[in-house]
Amino acid sequence: MQHLRSGLRNIKTTRLAAAAFLVFSLVLPILSHSLAYAADLTQSSVRFDRMQTSTATTGTICAKPATVATEADVQVVFPTGYTLGTAANFTVNTTNLAWPTGGTAWPSIATATNVTSQTVTFPSGDLTVGTLYCFNWANTAAVSIKSSASSSNTGTITTRTSVPANIDTASYSTASVTSDQIAVSATVPSTFSFALSASTDALGTLATGSVVTSPTPRTATVSTNAKNGWMVWAKDANTGLNSTSASSTLASTTPGTNSTLVAGTVGYNTGITTTQAGGSGSITVAAPFVGTATGQGGGLDTSLRALASSNGTADTAVMTIKNNVAISVTSAAASDYADTLTIIGAGLF
Repeated sequence: MQHLRSGLRNIKTTRLAAAAFLVFSLVLPILSHSLAYAADLTQSSVRFDRMQTSTATTGTICAKPATVATEADVQVVFPTGYTLGTAANFTVNTTNLAWPTGGTAWPSIATATNVTSQTVTFPSGDLTVGTLYCFNWANTAAVSIKSSASSSNTGTITTRTSVPANIDTASYSTASVTSDQIAVSATVPSTFSFALSASTDALGTLATGSVVTSPTPRTATVSTNAKNGWMVWAKDANTGLNSTSASSTLASTTPGTNSTLVAGTVGYNTGITTTQAGGSGSITVAAPFVGTATGQGGGLDTSLRALASSNGTADTAVMTIKNNVAISVTSAAASDYADTLTIIGAGLF
């Protein structure tokens, strides 16, 4: 009888040992699995494209895995107080938007599949240890910054297997601020410069056989940032070249119209040509004063008449002013024929 009892005890012990071994064999892989996936991400960051309180924003998530495993998703925990949209709001892309150095597109990242409390789950492809992966959430409806300004707003990034089981994890920290923008302002002052190259124009001794043109034509130079352009006007003192001693005037040729002087016929006019180094505007010479041909131009009188204009800014816009004169055989002799031109300009701001 004693032997029977002893045998039964041995059988029991054996069965208990077998059961314990079975439980251990089942638990061991789970424990091993958990122990294998205990590393920290070697780099992690969450960039919020706006940090201003109560502001909806897009952003970027980056992580560098440390553990060899097959990733199936990544969970991002956003800081407490940050308002999250639905999973469908967390659309993503892998456009490199000034990512950290070495950042590369996160493989098979896609729109979030779940949002629970502050945790957002994104599907992921398999990651390579030591590579920094990044992706962007692209919809401002996904995240809104907390309503108060504070530092060290913390969250986590965790990669997981399909089980799911954690592989690598790391925390990150950010801040919310009252304002994340700087309003920049500046003033560009109005500018206008105007200069005549000289204040005299000696036409010399005239002859009936030719039309005399300014031997050294004077120039008027305009530079301005007036967006609507500029204008130049002129008038003369005598409506012609006047001689006090001879009581004679070589009269301006039909002021307000264009003319081309002919040798032997009394005439006096002013012709304009132009050049411009730069600017947004183009120069137009007023029709009466076009002076491209020899002796061509318009007569001036004592009223201001527009010589030229521009429709935009000017950098060194130059008007060349050629005074033309012709005499006849009956023109009174005198050495004091003279006229004074007044030339002015203005910017159209």
